[in-house]
Amino acid sequence: MSDIVGDIKARLNIEDVVAQYVRLKPSGRNLKGLCPFHQEKTPSFMVSPEKQIAYCFGCHKGGDMINFIEEVEGVEFKDAITILADKAGIDMAQYTLSEPKHSTSEKSDLYAMHESAASFYEDMLWKTEKGEKVLAYLRNRGLNDETIRTFHFGLAPDSFDKTHLYLVKQGYSRKHIVLSGIAISKNTQGDSVYDRFRARLMIPIYDTVGRMVGFGGRALKKDDQPKYLNSPDSPIYRKSDVLYGYNFAKDSVKKEDSIILVEGYFDVIMSHQTGVKNVAATSGTALTPQQVKLIKRFTKNMIFSFDTDKAGIEAAKRGFELAQHEEMNVRVLHNMAAKDPADFIKDNPDQWSTIINNSIPFMQFCIDEVVSSHNNSSLQGKKKILAELNPFFQILSSSFEKDYFVRELAQKLDIKEVVIYDELKKKKGHRTYTQSDNQKKPDTATKKIGTLDLLLTLIIEYPALLEKEFAAIPEKMLEENEKSIYNAVKDNYNLLRAEGKRKEFLACLNDEIQQRVEMISLFVDEVYGNYNEHMLQEEAQKLLDKIIKRLLNRQKRTLSARIREAEKNGDTSTAKELLVKLQQLMSS
Repeated sequence: MSDIVGDIKARLNIEDVVAQYVRLKPSGRNLKGLCPFHQEKTPSFMVSPEKQIAYCFGCHKGGDMINFIEEVEGVEFKDAITILADKAGIDMAQYTLSEPKHSTSEKSDLYAMHESAASFYEDMLWKTEKGEKVLAYLRNRGLNDETIRTFHFGLAPDSFDKTHLYLVKQGYSRKHIVLSGIAISKNTQGDSVYDRFRARLMIPIYDTVGRMVGFGGRALKKDDQPKYLNSPDSPIYRKSDVLYGYNFAKDSVKKEDSIILVEGYFDVIMSHQTGVKNVAATSGTALTPQQVKLIKRFTKNMIFSFDTDKAGIEAAKRGFELAQHEEMNVRVLHNMAAKDPADFIKDNPDQWSTIINNSIPFMQFCIDEVVSSHNNSSLQGKKKILAELNPFFQILSSSFEKDYFVRELAQKLDIKEVVIYDELKKKKGHRTYTQSDNQKKPDTATKKIGTLDLLLTLIIEYPALLEKEFAAIPEKMLEENEKSIYNAVKDNYNLLRAEGKRKEFLACLNDEIQQRVEMISLFVDEVYGNYNEHMLQEEAQKLLDKIIKRLLNRQKRTLSARIREAEKNGDTSTAKELLVKLQQLMSS
């Protein structure tokens, strides 16, 4: 049988596929348009006809045409192939599909591994002396034992290896334990695997169908940072796609035709304990377009509950704009005496439903907040109020709502409605809350790409120019999971150095590394395409300096952790040896 992926790519060009979803315009050798995966005003989504890949410098999603269809249609590998085969006029019956990058069996192992880990953490909570203290903490926060068991709270032991060694005994490979994010490793084949979660209250995270995909770990020691440590993205978990508690909330969301969005795990759990179950949490991250679309499957009515500090209010405003793009209705909880929902419910469990029923429209909240923060009787105060509210009027999707709230604001400011409409017309297109500055600041995009991979891709594009920088990369300090592109360059450097051999170099790489290099090279073209030799060398040196500084800091942290562990175990000789190494690093 022929290779269906190869045949699809032989018949279709990525620019033609993407053009069915995105309006593209020429940008040098590439094409550019507004990203279909996140809201933006300035185009940051690039398509390369030459490389047959697409990539967004704002949200960092991209890949070949199959990756694009998977993301834009929200489908799995096989369904993306079916869609593209139909576009290409290919009869699927003639082909046997190969497995996607992460096989079904691998994902099944990861789901099962999380269940095993959760069971281990639960035993640590319910069957150990330290667990008794944590149970006392949970009960003091207002949770009863039934709730603690329902949400499968657990305790990660204060150890570098107990969790992953338990999973190894259960038959799971170190490779998969690291891939899941439950453990971290420099070398998955060696002894340097260590637990990600240590001395933390463990809260399982589920996907929309109720499969366990990750954990949220709350620090139990005062000095441990961050306060909440979440599982990293993995083949079964993407933070941007998941709302905590949504699996428990779906039926209630459909029944109530609304969802209450809170910020934290305890907010969700305490609400469930009172019987209000149409609630889910963004878990400390900003609301994403994917999460809004997930909610829209069951309801168009969202109720925001957020911290009353500046960051919480700004996050709610950005969420409101996303909701408007999906033409959803947004209300806000208020009158909670500046408490978060978990604390409010603990003190006032009988009033929680009343607070929800008394929620107000988001625009009403914005108007009340802004008007109360300025002198609305002065000319300058009125101008400031209009300026601050302008972005929200601009993004209101309902003309009826816009007219209603214009009249509301006109009454509060004692001015004519036509004056407000005139101001809105003059400032149409005013910058809104979800518009990103990523396009103006290349450094923002490089955070996701990674400094090391960016430098290596620069070297691939300009090997003769940046040979010295490649030689200066401290290979011994790199972890195994950082070395994919580095090893590809190292193993094929002579070919890369030969003039006109870039395609042959890329052909030596496996598909995953090749695609990664090509995506980053789009960024390199866009940002550094007009740099002269001197500017490129300066930029490469800056990237190299950042890499070395980061690697040194990581070594210092690792040594400090090993010193604490040795001292805890009474191994003074090892602690002294490690301390000498740490002092040498500190002076370097």
